[in-house]
Amino acid sequence: MLEVKDLVIRYGPFLACDRISIEVKPGEIVGVIGPNGAGKSSVVRAITGLVPPASGTVRFMGQSTLDVPVHDLIRRGLSLVPEGRGLFPMMSVEENLLMGGYSLTNKALRKQLMENCYELFPILKERRYQLAGTLSGGQQQMVAVSVGLMGDPKLCIFDEPSLGLAPIVIHQIGETLKKMRDLQLTVLLIEQNAMLASNVADRIYIMSAGRVQFHDTPGNLMQNPEVIEKFLSA
Repeated sequence: MLEVKDLVIRYGPFLACDRISIEVKPGEIVGVIGPNGAGKSSVVRAITGLVPPASGTVRFMGQSTLDVPVHDLIRRGLSLVPEGRGLFPMMSVEENLLMGGYSLTNKALRKQLMENCYELFPILKERRYQLAGTLSGGQQQMVAVSVGLMGDPKLCIFDEPSLGLAPIVIHQIGETLKKMRDLQLTVLLIEQNAMLASNVADRIYIMSAGRVQFHDTPGNLMQNPEVIEKFLSA
């Protein structure tokens, strides 16, 4: 479904990503983890067309995403839940969800997707008329996830969904990601929280210094002494 091959990203003379290759197959949850500065966000920006790569390819559903307008990628079924949530704080929960589904012309589908979001996060149905900016951080993250799902995506990219959240909310986010399979969604999870990624992902790429250092199943990575020492011991 998604194929990133030999991706090189530069910001002026600075090399942010050096020949990154990542594959996400239909129905998978694939994690990309690593510390700050590893190049994870640059990969997301390249996939979503926000940063032109110096070289390499990005293909979604068999077609290149390079030089494709963001709204066309959304229509193809690509959705991004951005780091920092990206909500409209002075709009209600429901208005934010409707903005997420703005590209849908089928009103019945839009209504069904909203009900699906309320089933995933019942608290949002209770707060649907409340301004998004007045919600707790965890509830705002729930809104951000729901906005991403409102576009009826085939692939949803979650960029640091656990950032700044309490452990109980991180657990809820993890349970939500597992439910993505029931919705026949494919997920690319960008995370610093290795435990969250390990609990939900089928495969994990570990990035550091702009390169993929390891790629394996969570079970195998957790038994790799080098991975434990360098990335999981902190």
